[in-house]
Amino acid sequence: MLAVGLWLPVQAQTTPPERPLVRLAPPVTADKLAILASLREKDFAGLDSEFERYQQAFEKSPIAELNEELAFNSFACDDPSVGDLIEEWIIAKPNSFAAHMAISSYFSWRGWHTRGPAPGDQTEYGRFEKMGKYFAQSAPEAKIALKLRPKLSIAYAVLLGEARGQSDQAVHQALESDALRQIPTSFVIREEVMESRYPRWGGDHELMADFAQQSQALVQENPYMHWLLGFIDADDGETLAMHGELSQSIATLTQAIQKGGDYSGFYFIRGESYVHSGSYELGLEDFNRANALSPQDLDLLFLRADVLARLGKPKEVLSDLQFLSVFEAPTEDTTELHDWAVKMREKEQ
Repeated sequence: MLAVGLWLPVQAQTTPPERPLVRLAPPVTADKLAILASLREKDFAGLDSEFERYQQAFEKSPIAELNEELAFNSFACDDPSVGDLIEEWIIAKPNSFAAHMAISSYFSWRGWHTRGPAPGDQTEYGRFEKMGKYFAQSAPEAKIALKLRPKLSIAYAVLLGEARGQSDQAVHQALESDALRQIPTSFVIREEVMESRYPRWGGDHELMADFAQQSQALVQENPYMHWLLGFIDADDGETLAMHGELSQSIATLTQAIQKGGDYSGFYFIRGESYVHSGSYELGLEDFNRANALSPQDLDLLFLRADVLARLGKPKEVLSDLQFLSVFEAPTEDTTELHDWAVKMREKEQ
């Protein structure tokens, strides 16, 4: 079996908890592959119309916001031709909020991808420097998009994330105040604000708890605000997993689901802890639920491909890797998974 090098020592399997009774599945219609196909066909008018529909839907009802977020995530990839095509889109449609937000999303993702997932004290300075250069290309475009569409919550979320990534508290505070005043019912803005209050980013759980409770005043307008109530337990659960305390991590993440509800991030993190503990079927179940709630996430699809390999499912591994290959260049890990799956499929045939 593969050894992708991510996993912690195996512990005893854990009995799966009962699922929460109430689920708030976001209405998802966006398809990242279809959006990229439209971009490559240079159907800029069609893209403008599509993103206008997403934004109008959000302005009518905040529960439509996550669909627009997914759509803009289509441009989170390391293919330089995508950036070139978006530049053509901007030239052809200079007043397109979607085109400016698309290039902002493209550069922002490349900045985070360059930085990598390691803690700040374990990340070399050169990575931060390169990240900053990408953010310097992203931020002005997000601001243009906001001028064109002041209720574009995705732009605020990107700018807030970049300010957090660069530890610019003054900019973050000003953006946070403006964003919450302009679009108080946005979940993606409040999600980013909560993340900025994590201890690892210089905040604390008391600040997180206060903000989550304050946000409940808007739960009738946006039921996803309830998810924020589970973020502290999710942070604890992720920290426990980093220290190899997997049983406690799983239990704490289960509490996050019980308190906050059916949020994709809770399943994502708990799925990792299940897999690290050797509970592959339970990990896959959580990854599938996370994918149903927030589809086509690149990090999730890689983790799911790995656990599918551990469960001996090469066809499914190749399917997830094929999707990943559209957005990211092959890595040592994805190549290893691909080669294993191809060999297994050959044996099956």
